[in-house]
Amino acid sequence: MPKIEYKSIKFQQKSLELIRLVNQVVEEYQAQGYELTLRQAYYQLVARGYIPNNERSYKNIGNLINDGRLAGLIDWYSITDRTRNLRSNSHWDNPADVIASARYSYLLNKWDGQPNYVEVWVEKDALVDIVGQACRPLDTPYFSCRGYTSQSEMWSAAQRFISQDYLKVLDESECGQLWWGSLSDRRKDIIRAIPNFDSDIFFQCTGVRVDE
Repeated sequence: MPKIEYKSIKFQQKSLELIRLVNQVVEEYQAQGYELTLRQAYYQLVARGYIPNNERSYKNIGNLINDGRLAGLIDWYSITDRTRNLRSNSHWDNPADVIASARYSYLLNKWDGQPNYVEVWVEKDALVDIVGQACRPLDTPYFSCRGYTSQSEMWSAAQRFISQDYLKVLDESECGQLWWGSLSDRRKDIIRAIPNFDSDIFFQCTGVRVDE
């Protein structure tokens, strides 16, 4: 793992201690097979009581990690950026390599024939990789809401649920109405705002009366 000094920087003792804590957190998660983003590392420092939770603190830790990398004190591979990635075509030396690569992509649907359809949604994008490591072995789709789910994604999710007959399973129970009653007004409004939403059709599929 490269720690490369590109710039000589004199840090205060407090900053050196914080750099040590950053490295400690990163190494703990690397040992478990996780790569942390800047925001994930920040939240870990906040959760452990090392720094306050506010926008200024987040900017300060970002600047400190940048300087720590330039000074050769923090590994360049220790923090990952999942939102800005180079995209390119895949290449193989010969057709045999293509076939060898494809065999690892061949997966049977473990949920085929199961009575329930399952998705895992997580609010913060900073947690999606951690959730993904648990979901992938179970062949369970997962999704990051990134704070507020877009109307487009809510509509797409509804189409997935309908195609899996997931909504119809709730017809024979009170689960749907209990779920609807537990939603905030904002989340109810998001569902009502789905294009061509029809409360009668929604009731036929789910047993949920949106006006209750």
